[in-house]
Amino acid sequence: MFKGGRRSASGMAGQEADPATLFRLYIDYGRYPEATNLLLEYLESFASMRSSEILQRKRMCAVWFPYVSIERLWCQLEDMQKSGRLVDQCGKLKGLLKGALVEHLKQMKLDSDDALASALV
Repeated sequence: MFKGGRRSASGMAGQEADPATLFRLYIDYGRYPEATNLLLEYLESFASMRSSEILQRKRMCAVWFPYVSIERLWCQLEDMQKSGRLVDQCGKLKGLLKGALVEHLKQMKLDSDDALASALV
């Protein structure tokens, strides 16, 4: 229900579920591997889109995964590492997260450059 983007029938809050809500819930309840995997799944989906779908790309991640939530996940992983809990697992998750975000930002720059070049023609 959260990941598919389908509308909830009549939830208690009356709002439709979305991946960002699931992402925040994972972070709120300390489910950092699940939060990281969910984000990685959507970033991979984003990267597999064709460049002709620029507008959908920009809308997709901006709405689904606010940078504040991603930063919160990063900080939680760092705090756990510093406290000596799950040091290896947190390091691995941070590495995966960093790599995916770097690639995502590169793709966003390419899309922006392509959009600018198209506008100038």
